[in-house]
Amino acid sequence: MKFRWFRNFLKGCSLTTALFIFQACYGTGPGFQRNLAQQEIEFQVTDGEGNPISNAKIYAKLDENEVYWSDSTFTEENGTAVLYLYNPEQVTPVLRVEAEGYKANTALVNSHGWANVVLDKEE
Repeated sequence: MKFRWFRNFLKGCSLTTALFIFQACYGTGPGFQRNLAQQEIEFQVTDGEGNPISNAKIYAKLDENEVYWSDSTFTEENGTAVLYLYNPEQVTPVLRVEAEGYKANTALVNSHGWANVVLDKEE
């Protein structure tokens, strides 16, 4: 009788430990934190004449003072692309766009999550 509390304590610890190990191995379920701090950024990349640039590489970082570019993607045939950034502080992301035959350019994303980037041809 006097060891019943100890036995229940061990049962509770065992269940908690098993759940912790399961989450550590398999992670949280899909969508658990995806929408909490994720920002969708849409952009269009064109040349100086307004023609879309396909296969341009876009890098993104959350702050101009950051050293590393955190995420990247490529544009589609129509020059558009969507990038999802983990942005818990909701700061204005900075984009760097590179394409073969064009000078690289940086741009800020507006408050609606849109950026229009124009690249000049290399000379």
